Amino acid sequence: MRGFNNPAGLAAAAAGLISALLALWAMRGLPLGGLLLWFAPLPIFAAGLAFGSAVAWLSAVTGAMVMAFSAHPVSLVFYVAIVALPTALLVTLYLRPAGPDISLPVMALGLYSAFILALLAFWLADQGGLDAALRSAVNQAARHLGLPPGDAVLEWVVRVKMAVIGLWWVVLLIGNAAGAQWFLARRGLALTSWPDLAEARMPMWYLGALAIAAAAFAVDGGTVTLSMLLLLLLPFFLMGVAGVHRRTRGRGARGWLLASFYALLAVFLHIMAPAMVGLGLYEQWARRALPPPQT
Repeated sequence: MRGFNNPAGLAAAAAGLISALLALWAMRGLPLGGLLLWFAPLPIFAAGLAFGSAVAWLSAVTGAMVMAFSAHPVSLVFYVAIVALPTALLVTLYLRPAGPDISLPVMALGLYSAFILALLAFWLADQGGLDAALRSAVNQAARHLGLPPGDAVLEWVVRVKMAVIGLWWVVLLIGNAAGAQWFLARRGLALTSWPDLAEARMPMWYLGALAIAAAAFAVDGGTVTLSMLLLLLLPFFLMGVAGVHRRTRGRGARGWLLASFYALLAVFLHIMAPAMVGLGLYEQWARRALPPPQT
């Protein structure tokens, strides 16, 4: 270490500090805090993708230390679980010693989301369970909108709410990673080029875990098992979306095609999401000749 002459150390400290300040800005209820919170992973991604996984972890630890001295313990846990830990983990899984590997980070997005769901279900077990907490939150929002509680649509929202939150969080993480990579690449600071999500491939044991989750939902039929299944399907959803991008390359009016695709995805998510999962599964099996990801 060379003190202030160490660019990696300075980048780690600055990234952790900025990330924590963005989170604190939101948690203190300051203007635009709800928006700035979702950019909290960006500095950690930038430091890690420029200097390596060790710097990403140092940034995450720095951010956690700032939060520990400046925020409520619950805020610290939220920051570590939702921002610092997954960001550093994704950088580490991507920047493998043998070379960049997109499969492991994509797989981790599904597994980590399911892990957070399991923790929430365990934590809320003595308070009526996750299903009751989601139903209470949805019904409270419905009352503000003047909708009758217990409506069939609201019941459907309760069942898929965790999966939608998980999808939103995953998209934000990918967006922050892409933004950091774009910023670094334009300045010649990126360690690697941006990977193609369509090249991701899940190992066979992940498919086995997915089959177990599907069987658990078939037997139980509850909100938790459904949410677990949907969260584990997130990697295939991402692979399907990336497959659409791959199939539009070289086509005329590609921008319009993708804009139309994302408009359909946003408006008809309940139809398009299963289609993207199906395309992702097709990508998985159609490219089975590719070597499996390293573990």
